[in-house]
Amino acid sequence: MTDEISEIGIAVVGCGYWGPNLVRNCANTKGFNLVAVGDRDASVRARMTTLYPGATAYEELEDVLADEAVEAVVIATPSGLHFDHAKAALKAGKHVLVEKPLSETVEEAQQLIDLAAANGRQLMVGHTFLYNNIVHDVKRRLDEGELGKLHYIYAQRLNLGRFRQDSDVVWTLAPHDISILNYWMDGRPLQVSARGFCMVNVSVGLAEVAYCHLEYPNGTNCHLHLSWLDPQKRRETVLVGDGKMLIYDEVNSDRHIQIYDKGVVKEFQEQPHSFSDFSSRIRAGDLVVPNIRLKEPLATEIAAFEAAIRTDTAPIADGANGLEVTAVLEAMSRSMELNGAVVSVQYPD
Repeated sequence: MTDEISEIGIAVVGCGYWGPNLVRNCANTKGFNLVAVGDRDASVRARMTTLYPGATAYEELEDVLADEAVEAVVIATPSGLHFDHAKAALKAGKHVLVEKPLSETVEEAQQLIDLAAANGRQLMVGHTFLYNNIVHDVKRRLDEGELGKLHYIYAQRLNLGRFRQDSDVVWTLAPHDISILNYWMDGRPLQVSARGFCMVNVSVGLAEVAYCHLEYPNGTNCHLHLSWLDPQKRRETVLVGDGKMLIYDEVNSDRHIQIYDKGVVKEFQEQPHSFSDFSSRIRAGDLVVPNIRLKEPLATEIAAFEAAIRTDTAPIADGANGLEVTAVLEAMSRSMELNGAVVSVQYPD
């Protein structure tokens, strides 16, 4: 017989909107033992302890961190509190998974990375799409050259609501797309531009609609349309290559990926002398819809957190990954302040 591997005690702090999904997956992940939950709302704590009677409910973060059974903490509090809460957890000697964004500044992100390294603890950020098997499939197709040379990418992340009082639409929605694009491009954007608009809650002044542009070192240009003010829910990314074109649709479970064998063929009638010395022909081939079913990314993410702690190996969505996304978000915010001016993204050396 082999000895059973001891379970890692884990707590989830912030059990409101997204927290219950994290709690459920922590409780169901082999190798973790959900020992505590934390939330300021008494009704939320009562609901969590009813569902998970083995977990102790705490009102204050300090009490969660003082619990010796807690070895790892998942932080799902409002984004403005991520840095302070993650810092406190790391100082208390806990492994930390913090929801996106990792922090509100690159300087804060670097502090968390340094603190995790100094304490020998894992720091992970909730870039859930990096654990999405559909996103991985698109990456494989790009790496294998199925689409040919990429011309451009555009993404739409739209819905009617949910309006936030603590974070604008860029800081709330763009981390998803930035993390996906960085993964697909094997790089990070050099410069960005963004325009943001506040149309409903003008007194708060946070952008509810935004148009963002990212330029990658490989020459690929990417455009994001983000909105809380749209008549339909849309989570769609279009990749346009010179060989094929691909649509990644998060919402349509029957057609998560659609591959169009379409393109433009240049036909030279004679030796070209200038760019205009050609005619073009539209090439339209088959539409392929691969039969790929989504596996719950959050379950894969929590399992990756457990594996990172167990093996002392940095996950793909580590602190450095979170810092790079924060750097892009900071640059987008600066661009919005400058009415859409192109801004270089400042990454630490």
